[in-house]
Amino acid sequence: MTTQPLRLGPLARRRLARLAQRDAATVHDTETGHGETTTPTVATLQARADAFARREEQRFFRGMRRELAEHRVLTAGLRADLDAYEERLERLPAPDRLRIAEGQGTAFEELRRLERRIRRAHRRSDELSALVTIRFTAAQLRAARMFDRTDEKTAVYWGALRQATSGRVAAQPPTLRRSDWLTSRGGAIDALNPIAVHPIAGPDTTRRTDAPA
Repeated sequence: MTTQPLRLGPLARRRLARLAQRDAATVHDTETGHGETTTPTVATLQARADAFARREEQRFFRGMRRELAEHRVLTAGLRADLDAYEERLERLPAPDRLRIAEGQGTAFEELRRLERRIRRAHRRSDELSALVTIRFTAAQLRAARMFDRTDEKTAVYWGALRQATSGRVAAQPPTLRRSDWLTSRGGAIDALNPIAVHPIAGPDTTRRTDAPA
């Protein structure tokens, strides 16, 4: 008696065995030993897993369209604000630099407002990144589980096929191809990579405002 429950029930196993009996006639002796040999049933299992993965990916992008768009806008605005911050610091004359170091002057107030906006954008960007990453990972896991189950079906079917063909097929079933977005970071995650940001600080003579947002 096995210590782990079977994922495929007896009905599914009998159906796969019947499919193996049906497909046995399509397997020829010349195919023996070729690991990439396929059959109509294997092609069908691959197509179903691919279709499920596509639906999960499309559902994710539909559900997160607003968050992804907001993140793109935030990222663009954040880059512009950071460039503006650095440009203003570089153009400050020496007297204004001294006044900023003392926390005084119009330039100090402008930089402090800009810094507050940058910090708010950073916080919101982090929130969106976390939310999208969680939802994306959940979609990946659902699709991966479908492929895992399909792998098990393929193994059961292939064992029955080997028996039906008296071992005229390879010992191992064909390897299922997994969707690219399951094996690498997809476009949604790439879009949420943290952008390179220099610390919000001026030259050595400039005091950080560190103003609360």
